[in-house]
Amino acid sequence: MTRALLLLLALLPAEALASARAETALAAYLRGRVAAGEDDIGRAAASFGLALATERTVPELRQNAFETALVAGDMKTMARLAEELAFTAPVQASPSRFGFGPAIAALARASVAAAARDWRGFDSARAGFRDVPTGGTPVISILLDAWSRAARGQWNDALALLRAEESNPLARSYFLEHRAHILALARRWGEAADAYGQIVAAEGANVPRLRLQAAAVALEAARAEPAHAAAWREKAILLLAGGPPGDPLLADARARLAATPGLDGRRLGGLVQSPGEGLALMFVRLAVDASRERPQPVSIAFGRLATLVAPQMPEAWLVTGDMLSRQGLGPLALSAFERVGPGPYARAARVRRGQVLVESGDRAGALAVFSALASEPGASFEDWVRVSDVQRQMKDFAAAAQSLSRAIALLPDPKSPETAWVWFLRGTAYEQGGDWTAAEPDLRRAVELQGENAIFLNYLGYSLLDRNLNLDEADLLIARAFKAAPDNGAIIDSMGWSKFVRGHYAEAVELLEQARAAEPADPTVADHLGDALWRVGRRIEARHAWASALTLEPEDKLKESIERKLAVGLDLAVADRALARR
Repeated sequence: MTRALLLLLALLPAEALASARAETALAAYLRGRVAAGEDDIGRAAASFGLALATERTVPELRQNAFETALVAGDMKTMARLAEELAFTAPVQASPSRFGFGPAIAALARASVAAAARDWRGFDSARAGFRDVPTGGTPVISILLDAWSRAARGQWNDALALLRAEESNPLARSYFLEHRAHILALARRWGEAADAYGQIVAAEGANVPRLRLQAAAVALEAARAEPAHAAAWREKAILLLAGGPPGDPLLADARARLAATPGLDGRRLGGLVQSPGEGLALMFVRLAVDASRERPQPVSIAFGRLATLVAPQMPEAWLVTGDMLSRQGLGPLALSAFERVGPGPYARAARVRRGQVLVESGDRAGALAVFSALASEPGASFEDWVRVSDVQRQMKDFAAAAQSLSRAIALLPDPKSPETAWVWFLRGTAYEQGGDWTAAEPDLRRAVELQGENAIFLNYLGYSLLDRNLNLDEADLLIARAFKAAPDNGAIIDSMGWSKFVRGHYAEAVELLEQARAAEPADPTVADHLGDALWRVGRRIEARHAWASALTLEPEDKLKESIERKLAVGLDLAVADRALARR
């Protein structure tokens, strides 16, 4: 700042300086709002930070800055702002991108205290959460209380809060799970094994983490009760044998237990080692449950708080990355996935990274990630399918077909109906790449394996129809597809086009108008309708259909065809194509 400017500021009245600061803060605040609305969280955080540096008395500004810091993972700034919000009147209907509210701010303060093992501060924060007029969920309040008591070694008091007879099914589910965690932390192995076993026998049967925890406490019970060690170890083996097929967490645990028969529960992994980890598991499940039906911003907050209280927990980073990705926050999701270190979750994190890169438009980056995974020992057919998906998006159909050939070579049972979709994908890659000779056998193989699949039937039927091959068979395949899925717009289009090819133009128009209504964004359907309208003499409407098809970004070949029809009409355009083939 120059000396002249300093002199000028010194001469300005205090009211003018205050007004200038307010205008600067407002401008920065508005820039932050715009950036948050555009999901540019880094720019939003910087703008809110500038605004706060100038003006700290506006509650809406502090609330927005807190939310942005939490979403961005700036825990130092978030912690400071969460503490300031404790002494700020709640913002009423605050206009913000995420809308977390005072309940999340209180949970954030509790999490900061738990991360520092400040259980007195934790109790103060959870009391603030409990007293929030709206949002202080009783189930969460009880769980916070239970973990506060567990942190002090008050095991029986903690367990008494988590009533197994709770009438609310969701609350009962949370309480049963956290009873098991607290029993494990208390080293009451037999009781913990029974508690986990009760969960795994019911709703937790397909939750790998719960199976691993149940097996781990069973192994610890084997050490604590030598007389029953064989039974406990057998139980651990049975627990690890169940769950989702091919799950990497369980597969890793089975392999390590087989390699080291004397392995104990702590080395097997999964045991809750601290109250912070118990809280993290609560936040992880809250994040998943809140977004089970559709993505909810609050799931990001729960995920971030899980990483705060247990930064060493890979599952917390995976879930946080997933929630960020589902909200369209790709760069932040990538950063979260990068925090997953070596171990059974590492491959899943890399897969997620590749998927986020695809969603963000970085196909080259995604291809590099998926290709590396597919080239590693132990890669599955699914790895090569992911590679092919990206290659297809890049219009490299020959490479996609080659990758799918590698996928087929890794199929456990290529003749199983469940593999039909892989054959179908390779057939479509060949077809889109112009190699019909290679495509047809794969498409027929898919139909043979799943004879009632409407998508497979329609694709093969339309491909034959489009090439003027085996028209009777094409009609039959499309009719079977239509019977299986009469409301599918693409299949209705095929039915209409079949009528057109056969010269039944009036019937074609009727069907293609239905297809157009069902698939208004498909340029091929609009083009087909235009052709049929032309044939029945409705030429103004035909030109309108073709013109609308051009607005739908058709492929270059289709675009050229439509432009020619608009210029000279269907008859001359067809004649031109016929001459070009000679």
